[in-house]
Amino acid sequence: MMKLKDHRWISRLSVLVTGTLLLTACAGGAAEEAPAGGRESFEGTNLRVLLKEGYEIEAIQEFKGEFEEATGITVDLEVYDEPTARQKLVLDATSGTGTYDITSSSFWNLPEFVSAGWLQPLDEYVAQAKDDWLVMEDIPQGAIESMTIDDQLYALPHTIIGGMFFYRKDVFDELGLQPPQTTEEILAAAKVIKEERPELIPFTARGASNFASLGTELGWAYGYGAELFDENGNPQANTPEMEEAMTDFVTLMQEYGPGDAATQTFTQAGEKFSSGSAAMMFDTSGFGTIFEDPTQSSVAGKVGYTLPTGPSGDHLQWLYNEGLAITADSKNKNAAWLFLQWRMSRDITTKEVTELHRTDVPNLHVLESETYRDFMAEQGLEEFSGVLQDSWEMTTAEHWPFYPEFTAIGDTFAKEISAAIAGSKSVPDALETAQNELTQIMTDAGHIQ
Repeated sequence: MMKLKDHRWISRLSVLVTGTLLLTACAGGAAEEAPAGGRESFEGTNLRVLLKEGYEIEAIQEFKGEFEEATGITVDLEVYDEPTARQKLVLDATSGTGTYDITSSSFWNLPEFVSAGWLQPLDEYVAQAKDDWLVMEDIPQGAIESMTIDDQLYALPHTIIGGMFFYRKDVFDELGLQPPQTTEEILAAAKVIKEERPELIPFTARGASNFASLGTELGWAYGYGAELFDENGNPQANTPEMEEAMTDFVTLMQEYGPGDAATQTFTQAGEKFSSGSAAMMFDTSGFGTIFEDPTQSSVAGKVGYTLPTGPSGDHLQWLYNEGLAITADSKNKNAAWLFLQWRMSRDITTKEVTELHRTDVPNLHVLESETYRDFMAEQGLEEFSGVLQDSWEMTTAEHWPFYPEFTAIGDTFAKEISAAIAGSKSVPDALETAQNELTQIMTDAGHIQ
């Protein structure tokens, strides 16, 4: 069974060197025997792929025709926001229907998915059915380990990112503001922007009442020395440190955020910044890819990047890893495995950089290539590249709740913070409610007595 306390020792994860993000859970069945013949042996197979929305799936959407041509496999994509994608998977897995062959798997959902037996282990596929598309050494070890449970690999990671703060350099220069290096400076800058540039939204971030907002909230709280659970699984939602952190965050969202701050998803938050409507944003480093792409963003070339600290001296830090997994009930596991390998191939990850302008592909061969260096230089992204590397180095899992009940935990906390942003609750009342509900969740699950 899960030994979740084991995760608390995790401190740092570097994408470009080895990482040690080790999870533990109950593992599932074995791989199919690899079929004879090559890629053409799958001709006529239809794969159904369930994906959560995000820039990391653009390569699949853009280039899947090349996979279909090379294999004779047809690929049907379904893309939803993260909560809906999870619901679709849960319904399919619990019914045993096997509708979907491949699904997105965020690292925070992996303990739940694996313990429920919804995903297929991949180690025997790697050992027995590795196509030339896949070079395992290209994938950062930390990213591989983030998708590993009980020494079994369950997904090929196509995303690994940390936290980053984005600001409009042109606006800050105009107003004589310095790049924010602390949460105090972020709040001060928001006040000035609201007064001097009232047509702009000073600050944007996630505020929706579901688990997809938890990374923003816990990443912000980490800079205040606040964590949602102690090492024994006891909730810490109402500590003085958490109250200070959430008071500042709610102030930013309520007084300086958009009108829909309490319901804002990561996509909506990013759109406000990329459209030029907002002056500052806290989220994942992955948004830099979008913000610096002139085909997607009106602020390309005007964005600055920092890694601010909070009152505790710790950086505001996200952690997010995501991969593609094969569902346990898939009837096309070998074809699905071939698709996963194609997705992480050097050719596709290189095209992500050169054609889709993605700057953070988790492929060491690409990141260390002359092609990547030339692209970053041509796009004027040397500053972003440097901060991106620093963000990866600082990424931490210390504050992350690695429990199968993650969705319930995330929904519970985010719901209360959303209510505080909306003004229907005070921050102390919201945190007290979260503390009581989280205690019940952890007690019912047997994590605490």
